[in-house]
Amino acid sequence: MTNATAAPDPRRGVLGRVTGVFYWFLLVELCFLLAALPGFVGILLLDRSASNIPLYALCALAVAPAFSAAMSTLAARARADDLSVWPRYWRAYRQNVGDVLWVWIPTLAAACVLGITIAFGAAAGVDGFFVGAAVVFLVVLAVWSSHTLVIASLFRFRARDVARLALYYLAARPLVTLGALSNLVLAVAVVTFTTDVVLALAAVLFAAFALVNAMAMTADIKTRFVAADGG
Repeated sequence: MTNATAAPDPRRGVLGRVTGVFYWFLLVELCFLLAALPGFVGILLLDRSASNIPLYALCALAVAPAFSAAMSTLAARARADDLSVWPRYWRAYRQNVGDVLWVWIPTLAAACVLGITIAFGAAAGVDGFFVGAAVVFLVVLAVWSSHTLVIASLFRFRARDVARLALYYLAARPLVTLGALSNLVLAVAVVTFTTDVVLALAAVLFAAFALVNAMAMTADIKTRFVAADGG
């Protein structure tokens, strides 16, 4: 028996597995920061003022494709043991960017209109009922967009099908919806009580939570809407 045969693979041990997970998370976070860097630079330069809502939306264009690629790369770890994180991330980015932007751009436009209504509605004389309705719609839109990002990251559907599925699962999987809402509330709390930089540095953790939270939804999509041959 040779030494190569007798020696156990250190990656199979507990320490090797923990180190591998840490390596994946660290590299995915680094890739995410690089991909979303143009948006982050703009966000950091802007004052936290409601008048900058359209500019925040413009900067956020770069964030969703980067976050989508992070989720795709983390999901790939469950199917592979190698540590080729860097090429996996950028391949996922190229594959997802078009699908994600098709749903992300209209989402940002709608969020921008709702945000301006909430911020300036009272000053403009808008009835309080409509301002309250805008708050509700903005929350629903945020959770729906969370579902669309997960679906667009893991599946190859048309944009309108992604939108329909995300809307369907808002009610069909209430626990997944509640988990997505909790993830968003936590993100808002991090930004409110710390800085945008802290949220950016924790993005990979939010991506991992989004994947775990959406497992019931993605499993149902695979069963009901994905062909057996993977088409």
